[in-house]
Amino acid sequence: MNTKTILCFVIGVVVVAFSGRAAAAGLDQSLNTWVKRSPLADTPVSPRLGYEGACVWDNAHQVFIRYGGHNQGGGGAQYSEVWTFNPLTAKWTLKEPDTSPPGVCCAQQNVFDPVYRRYVRFPAFSGSHGWQWFREIYLNNSTIWVYDLDTNLWQDLRPAPAPKVTGLRCASWDSDAQVIVIFGGEGNQEGTVVYDPHSNTWTRMKPSREPSFRSGGNMVYDSKHKLHILFGAQFSDDPHTWGYDLRKNQWRDLQTDTLPPTNQNDAVLAYDSLNGVVIALVKITEGKEENAKHKVETWVYNTGKNTWTKMNPLQEPDSTGNRSRVLAFAPELGLTILENRTRSKPGPPEQQIWTYCFDKTDSVHKTMVIPPTDVQVTTTVNSAHLTWKPSISKAVTDYIVYRGTGEYPWTVDYQKIASVKADQTIYQDKGLQPGTVYYYAVRAAAGEKLSDLSMKVRTQPRIVEQAVVSVLSKNQVHISWTLLKARDIVGYYVQRANVEVWTEDQLKRLKSRIQPLSNPSVGAIKRIGPFTRLTTKPLKNAMFIDSVDLKKPYSIEGEALQEHRMYDEHLDLNGNSYRFAVFAYRIRSVNALGVESGPSPYFLTIPSMPRWVFAKEDGTTCRLKWAKNPEKNLQGYRIYRLDGRWDKDPISRMTAEPVSDITFSDSTAGDKIRRYHVVAVDALGQEGLPSRPVWYRREWGRYYEPFVGEWHQ
Repeated sequence: MNTKTILCFVIGVVVVAFSGRAAAAGLDQSLNTWVKRSPLADTPVSPRLGYEGACVWDNAHQVFIRYGGHNQGGGGAQYSEVWTFNPLTAKWTLKEPDTSPPGVCCAQQNVFDPVYRRYVRFPAFSGSHGWQWFREIYLNNSTIWVYDLDTNLWQDLRPAPAPKVTGLRCASWDSDAQVIVIFGGEGNQEGTVVYDPHSNTWTRMKPSREPSFRSGGNMVYDSKHKLHILFGAQFSDDPHTWGYDLRKNQWRDLQTDTLPPTNQNDAVLAYDSLNGVVIALVKITEGKEENAKHKVETWVYNTGKNTWTKMNPLQEPDSTGNRSRVLAFAPELGLTILENRTRSKPGPPEQQIWTYCFDKTDSVHKTMVIPPTDVQVTTTVNSAHLTWKPSISKAVTDYIVYRGTGEYPWTVDYQKIASVKADQTIYQDKGLQPGTVYYYAVRAAAGEKLSDLSMKVRTQPRIVEQAVVSVLSKNQVHISWTLLKARDIVGYYVQRANVEVWTEDQLKRLKSRIQPLSNPSVGAIKRIGPFTRLTTKPLKNAMFIDSVDLKKPYSIEGEALQEHRMYDEHLDLNGNSYRFAVFAYRIRSVNALGVESGPSPYFLTIPSMPRWVFAKEDGTTCRLKWAKNPEKNLQGYRIYRLDGRWDKDPISRMTAEPVSDITFSDSTAGDKIRRYHVVAVDALGQEGLPSRPVWYRREWGRYYEPFVGEWHQ
């Protein structure tokens, strides 16, 4: 657990112990009330973003993070922007990170990971509202991207194998297992799946019974009752409240006596962790299509009592249609935050922020014992060394250490293994079995009073997240990666898999907008084969050279690890296939106990996406700049320009040959809206992954003037 994690956990602990009152933060609010916070006459300007974004509460930075959704026109282009909203100042800030995943709509429920302090982004719907290049979507839209607000960096974690994850899903952070549970999504029949951020792996749970598949609805984790609560749907009527017990892998109908309205209620939920209740906003619609009239109602579900209560506040948030509301709970404020996007009719169209106060709990709270923080574990060949920071509670007499093992984090059965005096904050657990993943947590004790468990740690290293694959020649590949900071890492293993691809000449959506190169580029990943280890012993250095034949493609024999299926109407089987072999590489770290990490993202033998791409208008010229790619022996970069919003509009290749500079000026940009991508070209002439697009004469540009500089994305 790193220093950032420590701070995040400390904040959470202090909140539970001493807060729950927004008044202390300058947001005093009466019980059972909604208050509109933005936009108001005396608040900072709002960007008036469109609906269908995905918002989370970042308790490490105490801001509301907003990602994706449509443009200011409502249902326009699908964006990939990151914004933060500070509820204390009502100020919106546009973050312009190094890169981004493809833009999305219908993006509800993304998740905040409080362990690693990162926003976790899942795929949603892309490519259906214009101003996007399907080559970017095909190559960059993996199941897990994470955004780090501290560094302003996105990272594509590319776990494989991975389930299909779609928009309008239900997703929730399980604070006990420290994993993410996902269910449903429009057109999705994967069922219940779990993502473990520590090991970068997906698990298909396959419970014996599940709720009906659905578009919309929401899910939250009730940490008090150890249950994921799912409710609502967008297009169907599901008159049930569902609970999912991850440890038992069991869904059950909670069979409440009363329910909020359930028919196409487009419900959104947030878990009020201070009061142990679920806050819900449900939509009620009368009439159809243009004659439809909507209203929203506030309800609260109490898992312990298994009751729904209609709250009847004096004022509900302004009414609007489907997919226009997102809820998140901010324990530091004791408030539930709502983003509410009203439409032009009845209007006015606003990107509103409201807050709701259920109860000003006084956190039990003055007498509760606070867990220790900054629990860390390092290993030797047969032991684990635990350290932690003391509890902030003054009456602590002991610390109790718990340990468990299990195939998955949610199957671990924690048992007490030791107790140490309050002046000790270390423990050495000896006699461990090499190669075994042990999980640990620590409690503080004040006599007979016990704190909750601390955050969990495990004797499994973190994954390697950053690596560079450079093709030096047709028979040599150079792989390097960033060393992990953990002191007990003894080395790294390198793995390789064959990859089958479709070219830009085999994909109709790509070749219809631009003539493919005579030697066409990779347009999409078709299949990834099983990974095999290339190194028999762990490597001490963060570098490996692979002697391999790239001169001709390899087919995958047997079952693929990952497969991307295309509809027949999107394929041109007569198009030119790829001329080179493509490989994927992964790295696994290993520690002194002999435990391997989960798999790193896979990295391909085509260049990575250029980062930090910015544009500037200079009269009728567009100027571009970007950061140099990390690969060795690059020929340079090609620039691509979207000349219109739709698939019928052409894409221009602005540089017939790669340019070696990391700047480019397009004097033919004119007075039209454009978007630009930069693509790196390696020593063999292979084009890589497209960069994120940047705007020239951005649509709805007036809304961005308060937020961007001369150079912008």
